[in-house]
Formats: sequence, structure tokens, C-alpha cells
Amino acid sequence: MAQLFAYVSIFLLVCGSANAQATQFCAYAWNEFSNCLRFVTGLCSDPSAQCCESVRTLNTKAKSGGVAPRNICQCIEDMASVYGIPFVASIIQDLPMKCNAHLSFPISNSMNCTQ
Repeated sequence: MAQLFAYVSIFLLVCGSANAQATQFCAYAWNEFSNCLRFVTGLCSDPSAQCCESVRTLNTKAKSGGVAPRNICQCIEDMASVYGIPFVASIIQDLPMKCNAHLSFPISNSMNCTQ
């Protein structure tokens, strides 16, 4: 986890020209979603309680209007792209059901955050 935080910090420094608020939110979203990486990459069969709580937290942020679902999607897509994280499509589809949450943002290997 500390290594992911270090990578995120470096990425944020490289992307210094981006909007500071959006960059700050992506760091937050990455930190939250990192709790689910073991599950969405197939390393464990069920999401942890912390993963599900993080998914619900991000979903609440998306529904509250403060952060667009598109922004959360884009942050997660960027995280997967930058670090080459191989999401397992069939497992990702199970995440909302296993966490008892209806997601307001997509998560997949081929996310289209513009929709």
C-alpha cells in the first residue's frame, strides 16, 4: 500500500499542470480504490470489507453531486492505465453485487468514462 501511495505521489507531481482539485480528488479515489485491487485483479475471491466500504464511499461521492461519476471513472481508468493493472472483467462485474452497492460509475478493462 505504501508503494502505491509513492507511485501516486510521483504521478501527481508529473501531472502538475492538471487542475489541482481534480488531481487531489484522484489521489483520494486511488487511495480508496486501492483497497479493491486484490479482488479486481483476481488475487482473492471476495472483496474485503474495506474494499466494499471504499466502493460505497466513492459511490456516495458520485451521487452527492460534488464529484461527477465520470471523474471517478477517469481516475480509476488512469490508475489502471498508469500501473498496467489487469482488471479481471468477470470479477469486476461481481463487485457491486458482492459489496451490495449499485455503482454510479463504471469499472472495467475497457471503461468509457465519457458516457
